[in-house]
Amino acid sequence: MPLVPAIKKAIGKKNMFYVFLTIAIGGMAFLYLVAKMDHPSMTLVYIAQFVKSTGVIVATGYMWALVPEVISYGEYTSGKRIAGIVNALTGIFYKAGMALGGVVPGAVLAYVAYNKDAIEQTPLAEEGILWLVCVIPALLLLLAMFIISKYELTDEKIDEINREIEERTKSN
Repeated sequence: MPLVPAIKKAIGKKNMFYVFLTIAIGGMAFLYLVAKMDHPSMTLVYIAQFVKSTGVIVATGYMWALVPEVISYGEYTSGKRIAGIVNALTGIFYKAGMALGGVVPGAVLAYVAYNKDAIEQTPLAEEGILWLVCVIPALLLLLAMFIISKYELTDEKIDEINREIEERTKSN
């Protein structure tokens, strides 16, 4: 975490997201492959989980830093400070994501006939668990990469926007 500002400065905002989301996806792929081994090593599981978590934590943590940029852009384009609207929408989508996070696992486990009382699961149920832990999150991270590819606010543009807003404030 202490290196994040230096990494962002060296490779840029978008590339930082791409790098860390790719690291997370790589960790998920590694975890999937480890789980498919005949006798998976817990050490390998921990390593895969660490790689996955490192990518997810850095990328999703930094996504919250984009909120003030969106607020500034909104003020720049509309002349109104829309912090309340942006934060409300962020909260709504966060809660919607949490709701989906509660529904999707149950639906997938029901589909693959997971049996909570069984000591050993069927191969389909085991695959369903892997999809929940590795495949579906990796697909969602690919979607996040696509969405961030549409984000056009560079650090230079944000600095320009903030200067313009400051000038407007001084002249009023």
